[in-house]
Amino acid sequence: MNKEVRIVYLEDVHADAVRAADELRRGGVNVQFQRVDSKETFLRELQSLPDVILSDHGVPAFDGLMALDIAQEKCPDVPFIFVTNALSREMEIEKLTGGVADYVRKTQWDYLPVAVRHALHDAQERRRLRAEFAEKGDFKTGLLPICASCKKIRDAQNQWLPLETFFYDRLGINFTHSICPDCTQMFLREG
Repeated sequence: MNKEVRIVYLEDVHADAVRAADELRRGGVNVQFQRVDSKETFLRELQSLPDVILSDHGVPAFDGLMALDIAQEKCPDVPFIFVTNALSREMEIEKLTGGVADYVRKTQWDYLPVAVRHALHDAQERRRLRAEFAEKGDFKTGLLPICASCKKIRDAQNQWLPLETFFYDRLGINFTHSICPDCTQMFLREG
């Protein structure tokens, strides 16, 4: 990987940050590495838009899930990878729902370069798909016409398509179906 990859790593243990940087370089990732250990320094480093964000979970006074929330608000297209031994249920859910690109256990440092490469590749692919989507004419205005009732989407040919069909045809995205916690409560009350 020849391009320099700018990484911000939320980590309170200096030795772990050094280990991560060394492992990335050993894995062939040309890295510009910035360790931060507070919310203030994290926010400051996000202003320069990193290529990847790494985060430990248990940083005093500022945990990884708080960092993830901020990153999703400030730079949603930047891959976020947890690097921790304290894998929580919330972190696993974020991985499944797409909020987190990956997680790496600190006992498996050799996986870190692989996780970073995959995250960068996936982010690049999402940008490419968005550009392709915009070129097809359905999204040139930045607005997507959707029926307020049935949620069908009107395409550039003025056809109303089910949400699943629209996104599969244009981006190759398949949907899974589940019930969110709010709707679960609603169904439980009705039953």
